[in-house]
Amino acid sequence: MAIIWSSGATSRRNVIYSILIVEGKPTLGMELISALTEAAFEVADVSDYFEALWRLDEFKPDLVIVSVELPLLDGWEACYWLHQTFGIPIILLGRDSSGEAWARAVQAGADFYLRVPFSYLELTARVKAILRRYRKD
Repeated sequence: MAIIWSSGATSRRNVIYSILIVEGKPTLGMELISALTEAAFEVADVSDYFEALWRLDEFKPDLVIVSVELPLLDGWEACYWLHQTFGIPIILLGRDSSGEAWARAVQAGADFYLRVPFSYLELTARVKAILRRYRKD
């Protein structure tokens, strides 16, 4: 079961947006949680696509961060199905820096492909930029 992490803010007013992290590696997942909660996002994390489906209904995130390297269903497929089913903004994380990886990410429905390792400053800036375009009124 996933835990919802926040920066300690007592009300949703202090939280900018909510983010679901779908990451199969606990170490990277915890680093993402730390960086995003520090930037005032509310964060929930899961370890695979099927758990993400369950959490999407309950948590209702504004953006999903998906790792390419997931158990059960890889991140490319997970990204495709999340985009097709929910139309939610997605950042795809992967180790491949080739042009093919970038093109494949866009074809899968990702709003951005971020190569691992990356700067958490860049990650939070990308998240904020994408969410500005998808802002809920």
